[in-house]
Amino acid sequence: MSALTGPCGLLLAAGQARRFGADKRFARIDGEPLLLIAARRLRAVLPDTLVVLREGDDVLAELLAAEGIASTRCPQAALGMGHSLAHGVRQRPDVDGWLIALADMPHLAESTLTRLAESLRHDVIIAPSLNGVRGHPVGFGRDYYEELIALSGDIGAKPLLKRHAARVTLLPVDDAGVLEDIDTPADLQVLAATRFG
Repeated sequence: MSALTGPCGLLLAAGQARRFGADKRFARIDGEPLLLIAARRLRAVLPDTLVVLREGDDVLAELLAAEGIASTRCPQAALGMGHSLAHGVRQRPDVDGWLIALADMPHLAESTLTRLAESLRHDVIIAPSLNGVRGHPVGFGRDYYEELIALSGDIGAKPLLKRHAARVTLLPVDDAGVLEDIDTPADLQVLAATRFG
C-alpha cells in the first residue's frame, strides 16, 4: 500500500438532474460549463481531484482531461448518489480523506475549500456551516473508508452523517456558496447574475 498523500477532492457529477430539464453539467455560467467551473475550483485547492461521471460521459471526460482533471465512470450511477460516492472513494483508497463536493455548487470560495481540506484528519467528519446551517462540501477522514464504500441508494452520505452526528465538526464560514446549489434553470439565472453578472 502506498503512502498517504493528503486528502482527495471528490466531485460528484453523475446525477440525472431531472428537475433541471436538461443536462445541467453543460449549463453555462459566464461562458463556461457548470461542471468545469466546480471541478477547477476543487482542483485549485486539492490537486488530487477526481470527478465521478456516468457511463457514456465521453464529452465531459474529454473536457476534464483537457484541463488535467481526472475522472472516473460509475456503472451504478443511475441507482443514486450513494453508489457514485462509494465508487469515487474506492478509486482513492490510500488518501488521508475525501472532500466530497457536488457539481451543481460552483460558487464555493477557495478559502472555504482550503480550510475544510486543512481540517481533515483520519477520524474527522467536517462540513461548513453558514448561520448555523450545515452546507457542502463534506469531508471524511480515512477512518470512514469502509462505511463510505458501503453506501448505496439516492441519499448519499446522510446515513453516515446521522450515525456519527456527534463526531461531525461544523466549520463556520461566511460563504453563501456552501448552500447555493443549482436545481433549475431559474436557479442558474439568479446565481449567474448575482455571482458573475
